[in-house]
Amino acid sequence: MNKKGLIGTFTFATSASALNMTSGILAYIMLTYSEVSSTNVALLLTIPAIVGTFYAFLSGNLINKFGIKKVALFTQFTAFLSGMIFLFLGNKTHIVVLYFASALFGFMLGGQAVILGQLLKECIPNDDKRAPFLGFGNSVVSLGGVVFATLGGFIAASSNGAHWEKAYLLYFWMLVCLLIEYLTLPNKKDDILETNKTVEKSKSHIPFKVWLISIHYFLFFLSLYAFSLNLSEYVITTHKLGTSAQSGLAISFLTIGGILSGLTFGVYSRFLKKKTMPVLFIICTIGLALVVFVPNIYILYGAAACLGFAMNGCNPYVLMELSRITSDEKSYAKAMSIYAGFMNAGMMFAVYILAFLSQTLFGDANSVMGKLTIALIGVILVAILSFPLYSIQKKS
Repeated sequence: MNKKGLIGTFTFATSASALNMTSGILAYIMLTYSEVSSTNVALLLTIPAIVGTFYAFLSGNLINKFGIKKVALFTQFTAFLSGMIFLFLGNKTHIVVLYFASALFGFMLGGQAVILGQLLKECIPNDDKRAPFLGFGNSVVSLGGVVFATLGGFIAASSNGAHWEKAYLLYFWMLVCLLIEYLTLPNKKDDILETNKTVEKSKSHIPFKVWLISIHYFLFFLSLYAFSLNLSEYVITTHKLGTSAQSGLAISFLTIGGILSGLTFGVYSRFLKKKTMPVLFIICTIGLALVVFVPNIYILYGAAACLGFAMNGCNPYVLMELSRITSDEKSYAKAMSIYAGFMNAGMMFAVYILAFLSQTLFGDANSVMGKLTIALIGVILVAILSFPLYSIQKKS
């Protein structure tokens, strides 16, 4: 076990969910750019998914070519630069500039799953020992999300939303991350290149189940992302449950649920075994049902915790499953890229698909409750499909 490398790995994880902060203060950004439709302002949350989708598909090959350390540092730096643009130009410039800043964070959004998975594999080669650390890594991602969303929400609300850009002062933490990662992260580029030469001779392939899992996860994240996209409006304008402080706190409960899930993943995944994913999707369904049918701020906190618990339990289980069904290092890296790419594609298309379905079924593309209802239907379908996909499987 590379303990020094683990320090850098978990440091990288702390800022992976910094985009949660933007979700919590989105309503204030909408007020600043009132001439722009709410759907177009919401692109600040979906543009990262667009960039992230392409970067996720490329990240496995980039790691093989340049080494995990360089890729991780590049990804961290783009996230930091994104925050600096919001901090110094937000509230003062055209929203197109903020679109560009959001695009820069897409490298973090798209690369985090592949980078963390590869870093943990390099630091802990043994599959059995690595399993709990996959959960711990997700817990660190969630804890970072709590800090960014909660503190960012309070900073933005302190001026009644007039100076929401000050929340991005928190992104200076990423400078510390860059230094720690530079000093501690492993970089086995030469070993990877040698391994790839050997693997190329054996013509590694991607199992069909990798594609099934990835497409299934696309539908899951498309449905799940409706919560983050519409949370700020749900709290502040639709049901008038509070300010950005309350929406930020709800995002924090999402990540608190993720922390609990990550810390206990090693326990409940061993107990539930093949039923782990179906049970997690059922928990997610319960959470979204509470959001749709019980508009209460305290119920919302509990629902967010359910969603976070499900999301952060699914990710490490999928990484374990991909490791189980792939035959070598190269196919595992590609499988992670495919999975992460489809996951980010779910976020990328969420705004448009949800708006289209809301217009079709409810007559209003901007209906917050319409989109959340559609998301609930989607996650119910995901839960049903998870039984044959994960519960009934042949061992390799």
